[in-house]
Amino acid sequence: MLKINITADISGALRLVNEELPKALPYVQASLLTGLAKRVQERVKAELPKSFDRPTPFTVRSVFVKSASKTAPVAEVYFPDSEENRGQAKREYIRPGALGTSSRRQKRTEYLLSKTGFLPMGWVTTPGTSAEKHGYMDAYGNVKPRIYAQIVNVLQIKRADTARARSISAASQKRAQRMGVEAEFFAVAPGRNKLGRAGSWLPPGVYKRTGPKGDKLHQVLKFVSRAAYTSRIDLEALARDEVRQNLQTEFDTAFSNVKARFAARDARTP
Repeated sequence: MLKINITADISGALRLVNEELPKALPYVQASLLTGLAKRVQERVKAELPKSFDRPTPFTVRSVFVKSASKTAPVAEVYFPDSEENRGQAKREYIRPGALGTSSRRQKRTEYLLSKTGFLPMGWVTTPGTSAEKHGYMDAYGNVKPRIYAQIVNVLQIKRADTARARSISAASQKRAQRMGVEAEFFAVAPGRNKLGRAGSWLPPGVYKRTGPKGDKLHQVLKFVSRAAYTSRIDLEALARDEVRQNLQTEFDTAFSNVKARFAARDARTP
């Protein structure tokens, strides 16, 4: 889990609460911290499209807040982690881009390719040389989910959450039969091979056969040993700025709201 951790000195403000309404102190503190965290959340969501190349709406929405409480006066802004052992790192690319790491964890399809021996463990994939030209990528610069699903099914890669891979579609089987090949997609592991034209070396990756005889190859995924990242967004600096700008406003709001609740409660008490 990638968290944004910011500390702020609110002791002066809380002394004011303690003097005026001591019982409200933990509630004001929790409300203040949660309000600030929500401001940071919205700021991060607004900055992601500026810092990253076409992040998907799903990724932008995946900035979460854990609210503070009177017994746990800590609020968190975070990107949830994936289940690494199942290869489901849907949001993983935020962490490398935010921290500037030399690698990233494998995504689900990469993990499954590694489990079946096509992709060396720890290696990752990038869009292949034919991915954009032949329409295998979406508007956000990612290989389309349906293409990943076809790769998983045609290569008969076992899914992490099922007993076996889904069966190959009848349409895909017919296309392969028309081309006289075993399957539309095939994977090439790193190392020596003579799978290219006239027995030449074919770069590692996942390919799709096309053409009447299946002799045209489109590289959909490229296998690479690692993907290095430079830091694109300073999350903590952004959060500190947001807290600094809005600390007084959020305190005023929190104190006012809590006082109103206490007043309403007292009014109902006989």
